[in-house]
Amino acid sequence: MSAVTTDPRGPSTVRRASGIRRRTAEHMVRSLATSPHAAMAVEVRFDAVEAARRASAARPAAPAYTAWAVTRALADFPLVNSSWEDGSIRVFEHVNLGVAVDMSHEGLVVPVICGAHELDVEGLHERITELTGRARSHALGVADMAGGTFTLSSLGRSGTLFTIPVINQPQAAILSMDTITRRPVVADGTRVEVGLVAVLTMSFDHRVFDGAYAAAFLARVRERLENADGKVAAGG
Repeated sequence: MSAVTTDPRGPSTVRRASGIRRRTAEHMVRSLATSPHAAMAVEVRFDAVEAARRASAARPAAPAYTAWAVTRALADFPLVNSSWEDGSIRVFEHVNLGVAVDMSHEGLVVPVICGAHELDVEGLHERITELTGRARSHALGVADMAGGTFTLSSLGRSGTLFTIPVINQPQAAILSMDTITRRPVVADGTRVEVGLVAVLTMSFDHRVFDGAYAAAFLARVRERLENADGKVAAGG
């Protein structure tokens, strides 16, 4: 129900927040109060990803390639796949990838792909598509959202340049992928060409690792994506 109120700012209505909106709000406040957030972003060319997509009969969406690059990079930067626990760092051996899903602007849910590091791009695409569909059909169970170790958020074709995401507690980091657009880029340091570019932004718990480690991780993710056509074909 909406109640009409009067105050110096003029006419307004008060809308009761939905259950999912209240839970999202509580989680965001708790996350910011729990860990010192820092953020870092990189621009990534997605031309190789587009070439790999076109070569695949399944045509996986770009977020599946980002998930693939992230899971492979986490093997080399294990602190990103961890949690801060009472003065210690718990480093997880498996990558259980949370996928943030918008629920028609009412809030967010984060279903989890357990063992995401064992899946190829097509497998990740299938799981992301399945979980996103089930989330928006309100068909997820509690077990579907348990056990995440790292979260990926994608705003698809929303037109955003970059997003600073809030960490999904108790994880140490979250990566946001914004819209892939065509823009001028400098190639080989000398010539300008049109490329497919998107910004990846990672928020991380500064208690667990520092900026140099975050930068090295993001560089590895970028390297994977910008060479995705060859590495995916080779099963890398």
